[in-house]
Amino acid sequence: MPTLQQINQFSPADFSAAFGAVYEHSSWIAERAFASKPVAGFASRAAVHAALVATVQSASAAEKLALLNAHPELAGKEAAAGTLTSESTREQAAAGLSAMTAEDVTQLRELNARYREKFGFPFIIAARNNTQGAIFGAIKSRLLNTRDMEFNNNLMQVGEIARLRLLDIITE
Repeated sequence: MPTLQQINQFSPADFSAAFGAVYEHSSWIAERAFASKPVAGFASRAAVHAALVATVQSASAAEKLALLNAHPELAGKEAAAGTLTSESTREQAAAGLSAMTAEDVTQLRELNARYREKFGFPFIIAARNNTQGAIFGAIKSRLLNTRDMEFNNNLMQVGEIARLRLLDIITE
């Protein structure tokens, strides 16, 4: 785990290597965020997170949609195939999703399909912050929202996932 002092000495390639996985399959965010590093360097983990979030906020609508679509469905085909990133695997397991009954997996996959069909991107939630029951409740209630609401909800959840992942990476 690098310290802030070490991070502030990183080259663009080092920064991208360290933080490229913070946003699921979207290393372009770390690459762009490095360019916004203050001259004096990042003062805190929160400052690194703010630079990453600002990069997402300044991205085009198409880039934001691609970011959302880079996320796997909870307990979806990637989980079944064992192809989730190590971060996603740990996060889904922490929420109890890797220990669900076959009936629960089927129900969650059906809810995921309804969500994707309605909104055009996967349901995203910071699994580490939630239990299996909370996730089921959230997807059901969020299916009642508009696409714009869910686009923004998902971007906020992606930002929270990034914040939690940064806590695992950076020593302050």
